[in-house]
Amino acid sequence: MGKVQDHKRAAKVKRQQDRVPEKTAHPDRLEIAGEIEECLPNTMFRVRVTESALEPMIGKVLLGTLAGKMRLYRIRVMPGDVVRGYVSKYDLTKCKITYRINTRSIQTAEA
Repeated sequence: MGKVQDHKRAAKVKRQQDRVPEKTAHPDRLEIAGEIEECLPNTMFRVRVTESALEPMIGKVLLGTLAGKMRLYRIRVMPGDVVRGYVSKYDLTKCKITYRINTRSIQTAEA
């Protein structure tokens, strides 16, 4: 190969390098797990926190809303369901519910 092809190949390799730094976990979010206590209008829920990275959050009752695909696909959440979500570090009274943990299938398998 000539000099021109080598030059083009080197330029292509430079373009293909990932210049964007690796995505870090959202530093302004706190992951939580909790249980739905009450259903409210407009897909809002009262969530009692059972697991959190911050100790003071455990046991608190937050106002939760469905997020993203849960709202899009109308995933039903009922009182007593265990859910995962996140809380913004700027407002510790509200949370977004991102996942409903299906405990009913586990209970029926054990019985």
